Amino acid sequence: VIQLAVIFGTMHVVKRAGLESPEYAPLIRGAYAVTTAIILALTFYLKTQIQKCNDTTALEYDDPAPGSQQGRIVTTVAKYDLAETAKLQKSTLFTAAIVVFMHFKFGYIQPLILQSLLPLLNLYKNPLFQIHILGKPATDSLKRPWVPENPFAALTGASSNNATAPAAGSSASIAGSESSSSDHEESRKDR
Repeated sequence: VIQLAVIFGTMHVVKRAGLESPEYAPLIRGAYAVTTAIILALTFYLKTQIQKCNDTTALEYDDPAPGSQQGRIVTTVAKYDLAETAKLQKSTLFTAAIVVFMHFKFGYIQPLILQSLLPLLNLYKNPLFQIHILGKPATDSLKRPWVPENPFAALTGASSNNATAPAAGSSASIAGSESSSSDHEESRKDR
């Protein structure tokens, strides 16, 4: 709901203030570049925090990807968090490529403005940020594995918390060593 308010509110302000004028383009480009740089810097900081903690708690869950052949995934919390950080970095770079292309090819200003605001809101709500930067415990909606938030959940009445994750479960035991979790991962890849 907050995202929709930000989107429609921003579009309204852009039209009322005349921010689509070419004279504002350099400022808007600068704001977008700063936002993207902040997000990428925070993802690298997250990576160092995860590596420093090196949480070897075993994590076992069913692969949530539709049509996946992998079945059950066995890993550690640190490896899971690092993989989620890599996904966040890739999505940030992919979005940046699309937004920059749309701006320079078609002259669109609104995507630059929206992408200067929405990613910061999304990063704040991201479980990685909540756990590793804000220091919140990984319980309730922050319990791994994380289910991607459904933006239409509020409209359809569907829940987007981790309790609805299909066959998701985690082991509370501490992994004996990194090699044992690597063995589990290699056996998963061999299937």
